[in-house]
Amino acid sequence: MGTELAQDMTGRVALVTGGTSGIGRATAQRFAARGADVVVCGRDADRGRRVAEELGRDGNVSFVAADVTDEQQVVDLLGTMLDRHGRLDYAFNNAANIEAVTGSGALTDTSLAEFEGIVRVVMTSAWLCMRHEVPAMLATGGGAIVNTSSVDAQLLSAGTAPYAAGKLGLEALTITTAKEFASRGIRINAVRPGAILTPMLERHLTADTEEGRARNLARYESVIAMGRIGEPREVADVVTWLCSDAASYVTAQVLTVDGAIG
Repeated sequence: MGTELAQDMTGRVALVTGGTSGIGRATAQRFAARGADVVVCGRDADRGRRVAEELGRDGNVSFVAADVTDEQQVVDLLGTMLDRHGRLDYAFNNAANIEAVTGSGALTDTSLAEFEGIVRVVMTSAWLCMRHEVPAMLATGGGAIVNTSSVDAQLLSAGTAPYAAGKLGLEALTITTAKEFASRGIRINAVRPGAILTPMLERHLTADTEEGRARNLARYESVIAMGRIGEPREVADVVTWLCSDAASYVTAQVLTVDGAIG
């Protein structure tokens, strides 16, 4: 099978959580461009509808509002999607929020509520989604799931404890669940993005002047071997490849997409 044919997704159905901006939006666009019917999920209904309309130029894209840290909302999300499309072939569990990334930093300054909230967003949400995505995929013979980790799970830098721990836990969930369902036709992998030019990263680059922003950008670029920040589409291409038949023998893996940090 040729590479182009192996990545044709016509007749398949993809779910993208956290799909209204950044890597999620870029991945939804890639799925649609390859022929899949795409359900984008996010918490902001107005933004979600706008994104679905914009991406609809590339294919069949719809939006369902849900907070995937809430199990009932995950159940309702999957139910709506299955009512519309009758199947689920690909899932990209990518939900996040700015609070999870910024946090309060120091361990002793982090409250229990904040710690639990961050872990719930970056790890528990993916567990909830997989818990209900897997049965939907088994009903039609299998599928592929990709979870979004972070290079913070590899760097384990001081001051990132809740976020890094949540993402490292997500990688463990990815690998153990992949091994559990590999023989039943479901492949599960994770991507570990580095510094990618998303709205969340833009908050870290923001400064009072253009010169200040340039200095912030240079600090990031100085630790990346490729010497530049990544684009959301570059992660999206890896996600859609992992879901495609071109990656049919790839499961229980965490692929780092960071331009070589270090």
